Amino acid sequence: MKRYSNEYLIEEIQRLAKQLGHTPRTTDFSHYSLAFKRFGSWKAFIEAAGLPEYSARKTIYSRYELAKAAQEQALTLRRAPNSNEFKYKHIVYELFSSWDEFIKFTGLKPNEKIVKDKKVYTSEELVAEVKTVLAELGRMPKCSEVSHAIYTAIRKQYGGWKSFLYKEGFSEKAPTANSNQHK
Repeated sequence: MKRYSNEYLIEEIQRLAKQLGHTPRTTDFSHYSLAFKRFGSWKAFIEAAGLPEYSARKTIYSRYELAKAAQEQALTLRRAPNSNEFKYKHIVYELFSSWDEFIKFTGLKPNEKIVKDKKVYTSEELVAEVKTVLAELGRMPKCSEVSHAIYTAIRKQYGGWKSFLYKEGFSEKAPTANSNQHK
């Protein structure tokens, strides 16, 4: 077992406090039991580190304020924050049963990139983009060979890559009910 000095423990809790944006709780600190043994209590350890006593409620008082904070952070991140990035996660778990429930409440979608000023493509623009890639490759491109924005627009407007190819005359073979349209 590694031997950690008191100074190391204090530096670690201070670093973690800076990262979290608040005084860590016992569940946030991996060396909790060692700090408790060395300093006699969690409160004594926090005081020795020069940190203020933990307060679960700083400026967030309702589910709606929490959701607004997550939405603001999502604009900066350009996606929904995960629980490790959200500085009020400790409050989330007091007001919601899970992180997923909270994200649904915010109206954000996990793992979906937030793009400001999303471009809406016409069918003609989509066909032109695919024809450009076709000319560059010298063959029909795979869906992964067009830009993500084009592929996303095709999926939204046509339901899938194969449907797009068929409806726009790139393929004579109509997609079947069992075919995977998102390949």
